[in-house]
Amino acid sequence: MDRGEVAEMMGSRFGIPSEAFEAVSFFRRGRNIWAFSLEDIPDLDYEALGLRFISIRGRVPKPTTYALQLFGRFATKNAVDLSDGEARRFIAGERQQLWAPVEDGYVVVSYRGDVLGCGLYSRGDLISQLPKERRIEGKDMEGFSEGSQGCGR
Repeated sequence: MDRGEVAEMMGSRFGIPSEAFEAVSFFRRGRNIWAFSLEDIPDLDYEALGLRFISIRGRVPKPTTYALQLFGRFATKNAVDLSDGEARRFIAGERQQLWAPVEDGYVVVSYRGDVLGCGLYSRGDLISQLPKERRIEGKDMEGFSEGSQGCGR
């Protein structure tokens, strides 16, 4: 998969300009698209190379949380900025009702301008797509408050 195809995919869904991907190369392996910063794939024996960028498992390609944390700041559509309480629920992996001016499907989810990751929006429901190992709940959320400058900062 070349840069143009990935840029078109991310541009049509999120409005991310193709220039954002100028320094990134992509390749497809199985049902995943990987991103890396070299011009060509090195001639090495490897299991994984770079960052898993998009998963192609269902009808609609799903950007990974890592991909959106790197490039989601360039999104001009299908992006949701959450309030403190909404961000807490999102980071904990909870589903929540939320009206947002976005299309149904995958969305870039942010809190105070910082991209948290990928969400799935469907008819007023936002479903966190954060990997289970990246979720934060309960006591671990103590630094996350109205007065903080982002997640635990």
